[in-house]
Amino acid sequence: MADTHVTNALETAFPLTNVTEVVPISKRQRKKLIKLEQWEIKKKEKRLKEKEKMRQRKLKAVQNGLPVRNGPSRKELKRNKVDYSKSGITVAVDLSFGGMMMDKDVAKCVKQLLRIYTMNRRSEMPIPLHFTGIQPEGVIEKHLKRNDGYQHWDVKFSSESFLSLFDKQKLIYLTSESDNVLTELEKDHVYVIGGLVDHNQHKGHCHTLANKMGIRHARLPLSEHIVIKTRTILTINQVFEILMKIQLGKKWQETLLEVLPKRKGAKPLASESDQIEKNEPEETLVVEQHETS
Repeated sequence: MADTHVTNALETAFPLTNVTEVVPISKRQRKKLIKLEQWEIKKKEKRLKEKEKMRQRKLKAVQNGLPVRNGPSRKELKRNKVDYSKSGITVAVDLSFGGMMMDKDVAKCVKQLLRIYTMNRRSEMPIPLHFTGIQPEGVIEKHLKRNDGYQHWDVKFSSESFLSLFDKQKLIYLTSESDNVLTELEKDHVYVIGGLVDHNQHKGHCHTLANKMGIRHARLPLSEHIVIKTRTILTINQVFEILMKIQLGKKWQETLLEVLPKRKGAKPLASESDQIEKNEPEETLVVEQHETS
């Protein structure tokens, strides 16, 4: 069965040039196609198992006289339109960097987009969310299509640049290289997150891009609120979660300590009064020493 699927995948990717000849492919390409097809089969099997497991749970709940579920289902959440009236900001993820990432990094990027969407639709104050700069039939779109029904997410998808979608004066590109520190969220402004997962290979690219476009840029106030010994590069979903929590009224230090992974070992930065107290010289007891014969 799997061989048939692989053959079909090969025929689709590499059509016949004539009746008997097939465009030759490398072993690496063949392995990649086989792996992709096996993943698609496993995904369908997993989905069926999840449905059966959910059906059994509902049946058991009915038998025990318990409510079938508490809260909306996934389908209901997807169908319900989010109320953005309470939100004071908008977030746009710049996804124009598909050609700069390896395939595995593109997959990570799209996975982070899924986390953003999930967090946002469950928030008590969801943020208008835009995924911009998606190249038609590009690597980002191809990975998005692996998530069944992604077109129904309550997100604005666009192949256009965020620069042409919003008022330039309202744009603020978030980049760790900026000298401008973000101290508060400005109402009716659009915060742009760079959708670039590159393990620091293109350091400063988003900062350079913002300067070329002539738009404002800022960095999150990490060093102003926490002490962290490891790299302070954040994922797309971590940046979004920080913005979401700040919009809900949480303090910067509390938010950063909540969002950053424990493995980074982030600690709260001491206040000025604590620093002064720490730097004050301690009183010492002077003991006279006498030579003994």
